[in-house]
Amino acid sequence: MAVIQGSNITKYFGSELIFKGLNFSVNEKERVAIVGPNGCGKSTLIKIIIGEESISANPANEQPGEISTPKNIVVGYLSQKVINDANNTLYDEAIDVFKDQIKREKELELLANKMALEPNNEDLHNEYAKKLNYFEANGGYDYHYLIEMILLKFGFKKEDFNRKISSFSGGERTKMAFAKLLLIKPDLLILDEPTNHLDISTIDWLEDYLKSYPGTILFVSHDRYFINSLANRIFEIENKELNIYKGNYDQYLNEKKLRYELQLKNYNSQQKEIEKLKRFIEYFKPKPRFVARAKDREKKLEHMKIIDKPYEAKTSLKISFQGDSLKGKKIMLFANCLFGYDKPLFDEVNLTLFSDDHLAIMGDNGCGKTTILKTIMHQIRLLSGSIDFLRPLNIGYLAQNDFSLDDCSYTLIEYIQNSFENMLEKEIRNHLGKFGFHDDDVFKVVKVLSGGEKMRLILAKLVLNNYDLLLLDEPTNHLDLIAKEALINALESYGGAIILVSHDRYFVDTLANRILYISNHKTYLEEGNYASLKEDLKDLFFSNEVKEKKEKKVITKAKSSGLSKLKCEERLEILEGKIQELKDAQFLEENYMDSKKMQELETKQKQLEKEYDELLEYYISSFDA
Repeated sequence: MAVIQGSNITKYFGSELIFKGLNFSVNEKERVAIVGPNGCGKSTLIKIIIGEESISANPANEQPGEISTPKNIVVGYLSQKVINDANNTLYDEAIDVFKDQIKREKELELLANKMALEPNNEDLHNEYAKKLNYFEANGGYDYHYLIEMILLKFGFKKEDFNRKISSFSGGERTKMAFAKLLLIKPDLLILDEPTNHLDISTIDWLEDYLKSYPGTILFVSHDRYFINSLANRIFEIENKELNIYKGNYDQYLNEKKLRYELQLKNYNSQQKEIEKLKRFIEYFKPKPRFVARAKDREKKLEHMKIIDKPYEAKTSLKISFQGDSLKGKKIMLFANCLFGYDKPLFDEVNLTLFSDDHLAIMGDNGCGKTTILKTIMHQIRLLSGSIDFLRPLNIGYLAQNDFSLDDCSYTLIEYIQNSFENMLEKEIRNHLGKFGFHDDDVFKVVKVLSGGEKMRLILAKLVLNNYDLLLLDEPTNHLDLIAKEALINALESYGGAIILVSHDRYFVDTLANRILYISNHKTYLEEGNYASLKEDLKDLFFSNEVKEKKEKKVITKAKSSGLSKLKCEERLEILEGKIQELKDAQFLEENYMDSKKMQELETKQKQLEKEYDELLEYYISSFDA
């Protein structure tokens, strides 16, 4: 059954055509990803579906566009701006879901007060009974319990309930939004960039949650791994049209390539045929003996269904970083380094950086990843230890948030010219063209640019210098999938060293040869990419897919334990992972709607928490001397 049906969907913004004549359907339980370059209309299509944007008239087709959904379908929408009112508390946001139920509750209270004044009024009693039955059939007073349970299962604490939204991180706000959606229990989830602002562990959690979601999901994302993990169909908006593919993102790329090659082959074959017909007509039509044959070919040409030349999307970015390779030379030494402000954020870092290293720094939001880059740039002092530069280095730094651009009144040309006075305007225009800024784009004022445009401008400026070391803090922010691929290709061919902070797993997996992973104030150095890191440290990831290690049952009482310090630490980490798994399982709909299952999960959780507490007490008493 189709839960969304779109026919002849066209959209203009003023005189600018965004897309035209889109036809599609989203079926029950499907996972559909909408992809395409920045500005193609992905979010606009989402807003049309939910009714926030109107459908424009299609001048090429008199049939008006239409979006239809079944009347009884419950839709949950997660926008890029997940929480609107930052002054609300967490509980205010959650209880807003039940405003209709609260209204009915107040109506019952008013009727009860009237009945107390008019105890013999039969009409009041009947009205009260009718409204009470409806109220209880829709959950009654259980919404208070449900709100508390869901928020706790999403990792919030009771003391968080009265905190204002403004005090929460972007990742926490996304979790709030998903908690609200779970309270609504939508049949259809519509998500616009759901992984924005999320760290690695939360993205892993989100993937697990959505994999087990019983309804239909329609989403926009620039996260390649996320799309691959969830999607079974792809809607591609390209050249103002919609192309539909089966499978995930990798399958879509393969199918797209095959479609293009086939269409190009058919196009070229037809063009040869057309050329042959035209030459025959031109040569033989003047000759009386061949007039009839020439006319036959004219008719054939007239009735031929012309194959359009296939559209070939080209990346708007042509990036090339300058840097000389020193091929495996030591360039930096981190010795007993403690990073932070008043106190260390994690344990000591000891590593040697080589001239051809691509080192990725990963971990949860707020763990100190950006702090490392700022310390290298001497924006923050090193608490202890030393960072030794083993040779002179020209360092290029891309900050995660360059707020100077928000108030910059320069045009794009002026912005580049301000740092590179010897560059001619023609050179600047050609250079900006490599980054997708064409024609009048170069005269735009910097502060009005979108997030993706600002990132491209920063990159355009960065590549003009010859750097030995690049420090990149979330360089893929706001970039579409095509632009990300272009950036990866450029960095792969770059001759110098790279230290990057990123939550983009595909980006890290493709580029990094070493990873410094920060978790629970500890650091782990992986000689490999993200895939190898996740395999080695899977018990540290906040994920429902955390696999239990086969361990012998541990007796944790001090008298009979005899565990070493190392074994205790390992067991404590394992128990933490198992406890978190059980907490996660309790907010899955198939579990929290089953009281017996919930009781089993809660009992198991209490058992493991008891074991954890006993082991921790033993550890402190035995090894804290």
